[in-house]
Amino acid sequence: MDQGERRQSDAVTPTMAAVAEIVGAPEFILPWLDRFYSSDDAEVLLAAAGPAGLKDLEPEHLERAVRRAVLDRDEAGAHAPASFADRLDISAMFEGWSDIPADVRARLADWATDDYAASVRDDLEALKSGDPGDSKEIDYTYLLLPEAEAVIAAEKHVYLWPCDCRAIVGGCDRPVDVCLRFDNERELGREISRERAVEILRETDVAGLTHTDYLGRSAGDTHAICNCCTDCCFPHRAARLLDAESVWPRRRHVAAIDGDTCKPCGRCALRCPFAAITSDSVGRPRLEPDACRGCGLCSTTCPAEAIAMQPLAAPA
Repeated sequence: MDQGERRQSDAVTPTMAAVAEIVGAPEFILPWLDRFYSSDDAEVLLAAAGPAGLKDLEPEHLERAVRRAVLDRDEAGAHAPASFADRLDISAMFEGWSDIPADVRARLADWATDDYAASVRDDLEALKSGDPGDSKEIDYTYLLLPEAEAVIAAEKHVYLWPCDCRAIVGGCDRPVDVCLRFDNERELGREISRERAVEILRETDVAGLTHTDYLGRSAGDTHAICNCCTDCCFPHRAARLLDAESVWPRRRHVAAIDGDTCKPCGRCALRCPFAAITSDSVGRPRLEPDACRGCGLCSTTCPAEAIAMQPLAAPA
């Protein structure tokens, strides 16, 4: 019997069963829930969900629970149990989970994708219908590298975080410490200079990661520049799951290849994450415009500077 089978056979304590219900953890993770919540965490959650609340908890214990996504704290300072999805994010990014079997981690990655997809499903269905209404997801878009650099230049503070998608999914070997956030929720990120943030953007571009953000800054919220792969990124995985790849993340450009300037090398075809460019035996490229997402990775890699990113008409 392997470690996973032994663990699955362990009895789940009533306390951890209660914690799972409070935070919305999936049933299959119950035998492993103590890897995410200590006995102290469990006491905090049971108190938060109970009639007495958290009035007897020391401030430093409250702060630690918030930092670890055991609790959430609203703008008024009130505390409530954080979701298991949030706790999973923090655990994967900062605490590690190497003692959980690979098959359980894979199930968690799929669960997290489904959970994220559920949170954007209504907005994406509206986008697919052509009537987005007040959906904020219409603002989530691919950024060209110069656009991403301009966003960084306008921010007062930039915090470097690990990518929660790659930390959880682990579907590629691309860099993990690449998420550039403009607020520092739970105070876990490391503040970096705008100059260093631009360096990271350029490094992720070389690594073949696309840049995304809520370009309209929906309702004035601050967000982050995510540097995404198609293997791990929850938005990309959710878009595939919900058959919304044609509309989301929003595409605002399309590549245009100048055949006269092109010196066939095949690099653009190798770099395109969406197979929008193919190349023949001598490296001559062919673009399928409908498959192009407008991320710009082909343009930044072209040694002949033969690929321009042309703006598309804005959505109605």
